[in-house]
Amino acid sequence: MRKVAVLGSTGSIGKQALEVIRNSPSLSLYSIVCGSSTGVLEEQNERYGPFYAASCFSSDPEEVLLRAVEGADMVLNGIVGSAGLRASLLCQCLGKPLALANKESLVIGSQLMQPHLEAGMIIPVDSEHSTIFRCLMGETEPVRSMTLTASGGSLRDLPLEDVYSASPQAVLDHPTWEMGGRITVDSATMVNKAFEVLEARALFPGIPIDVVIHRSSIVHSLVQCADGAWKALMGFPDMKVPIAWALHFPGLGSPGIADESPLDWGNLSFQPLEGQRYPAFTEVLRAGDIGGTAPAAANAADEVAVAAFLAGMIPFGEISGIIGKVVDEHVVQPVDSLEKLYETDETARTAARKAVEHICYR
Repeated sequence: MRKVAVLGSTGSIGKQALEVIRNSPSLSLYSIVCGSSTGVLEEQNERYGPFYAASCFSSDPEEVLLRAVEGADMVLNGIVGSAGLRASLLCQCLGKPLALANKESLVIGSQLMQPHLEAGMIIPVDSEHSTIFRCLMGETEPVRSMTLTASGGSLRDLPLEDVYSASPQAVLDHPTWEMGGRITVDSATMVNKAFEVLEARALFPGIPIDVVIHRSSIVHSLVQCADGAWKALMGFPDMKVPIAWALHFPGLGSPGIADESPLDWGNLSFQPLEGQRYPAFTEVLRAGDIGGTAPAAANAADEVAVAAFLAGMIPFGEISGIIGKVVDEHVVQPVDSLEKLYETDETARTAARKAVEHICYR
């Protein structure tokens, strides 16, 4: 039995991971950890019976994470935000295999996570990266490229001239999923997909990356092999599939999750990504090209800008400009410590708030 620690158990990924573990004869639940959702945690503790359950908000976070992780065979990190990077670094320190669903660990902290990456101890949980990971298996020659697919978000069909002034209600009406506020806005701006590109660069270095719009979300990314042939994973969106695959990797048989037919999928179509429609996507990739602390600054700026948009303080079209301005003004430094990233986050948020105020009063 593989003992699994689920960090962020009360979030969407965490909840699905608990179901996967309960239904697998090869896995057992060792520990669950949450942030502030202590009521849900208590229900999960009663329902699933882990060896250890705790909230990082109710006691010392580092002690909670250490107790949750040190006795586990594998850790699923579903913590949201930069707090997840600290948990990933702990797993690296303890040499624990990491099923990773926390974007910040690689978007802002890939340099700190290099030992774990190079040791092959990180198994991606995001469906796009899980697909690429699986498609690369068995390839004896370097592949030509990898392509991430994107739904295009809620504004993909809005006339381009109306995108700048799109309302929060329109942006939050995602055509495929129901998600939290920030991630739904990040889907509309394609910032979320730009973050996934940065993750893919860290996970699969040296492979050229492209992004295409794929409305039906059936194809979960593609890899072009050395001979020109393409490999992909397909199926209706269901995060339990990549979660189960990661938790059972490499030697345990994953239980069946999906049951569908290709006849159910309809037509599969792809479109190029329009740079004019998604300027924030370009700004985040630019931060990734700059490297160092620039991605952390872009991430912080995006969070502030999205919150300001949802609060009705700025138009939707100003999100990309705020990210770009913060990145331009940021003094880039190498990522040599977690504290450096926290400093960057704080200074970038301050700069983003000033940019928001400037827009409000101009």
